[in-house]
Amino acid sequence: MPRLRARILDRIDQLEGAARAVPGPSIWNPRQVSGMTGVAPATATHVARWNPSTVLALCAGAREIVELHGYQHDCEGENGPWSVPEGRVCATLRAAARMLGVDPDQG
Repeated sequence: MPRLRARILDRIDQLEGAARAVPGPSIWNPRQVSGMTGVAPATATHVARWNPSTVLALCAGAREIVELHGYQHDCEGENGPWSVPEGRVCATLRAAARMLGVDPDQG
């Protein structure tokens, strides 16, 4: 689990870095994105929805989920800590990995 945890945190760092690298304040609405780039309306809507502030919010939530999982085989939650058997990965950590494009089964 520590390796998956580290891979997820690396991916979060990459996404945050890309979002923070967007220069200056930008207007993120589909019409402007389409007008500035010439992409199709559906593409412009998608781009506008995944603006830097949305990506940063997603990253903050994902980081919070990862932080609930210690470096050992345990997980924290409102119902208290629980153990994950050796060699297995907590289901929520696996889901967080997949959500961020990290394959939880890759070493």
